[in-house]
Amino acid sequence: MTQLAIIAGKGQLPVEVAAAASADGHNVLVLPIEGQADADFTCYHSIPIRLGAVSETRSTLAKNNICQLVMVGKVDWPSMTALRPDFDGIKLLGKMITKGDDSVLRTLASYFAELGIETIAPDRFLPHRRMPFGVVTGKAASAEENESVSLAVSVLEALGGYDVGQSIVVQNSRVIAIEGAEGTDSMILRSAELCDPDGGVPCLVKMSKNAQDLRLDMPVIGCNTVLVAARSGISFLAVEEGSVLMADNLVSIQKTCTDYHITLVGIRRKGR
Repeated sequence: MTQLAIIAGKGQLPVEVAAAASADGHNVLVLPIEGQADADFTCYHSIPIRLGAVSETRSTLAKNNICQLVMVGKVDWPSMTALRPDFDGIKLLGKMITKGDDSVLRTLASYFAELGIETIAPDRFLPHRRMPFGVVTGKAASAEENESVSLAVSVLEALGGYDVGQSIVVQNSRVIAIEGAEGTDSMILRSAELCDPDGGVPCLVKMSKNAQDLRLDMPVIGCNTVLVAARSGISFLAVEEGSVLMADNLVSIQKTCTDYHITLVGIRRKGR
């Protein structure tokens, strides 16, 4: 039986991965991140961990003979003071400083690989949660929406090599907002004041970055993002198929989109 650890951030995806992995025959150990994880893990063997306690986390993995690891769930990185890194944490921070999310997570994966622990993607256990291709809800894109999506994809591909953002809001082929460190939902809220109510359909496009390691940081979209988009006046969502994970089941997302008159389509990037 494979010994699998799940480092759990916010949301329900970690517990859903745990359930699917258990059903698949894995012996699951959940490591909920203190102050971050908010799902109910009472059905699983769990040991809370602190973000800065890297040495302790590594020791826990070794003691439990872990050979595979999944990192899943949103994580808000605290300030250095709040992080309180231990000895190994301080060593890793030297490699991470000034780096983006991708580099940070690759550093962590390499660190755990020294123990012989393989980091795997959450969608290995939830393949049905990958964004499908084509119209999910609503109608096919208009010529104007297609132009906006094409522009958004071009901008995100150009920025992807710099480890910047996964989402962008475009209206009438004009860039309104690009996701930075604040995350997708906060970027959407910021864009609300920038969109022209008479300037055409605002479009949200979300996709993975160039060469993004989907084992470590798979983009996620769910019902909450749809609600935030609706409150911000965005009615067209284009999401990269296969490379973005749905935080909620497809039926729930479709219902939320329908209730708020949101069109959701899965798009395919050239070359993928």
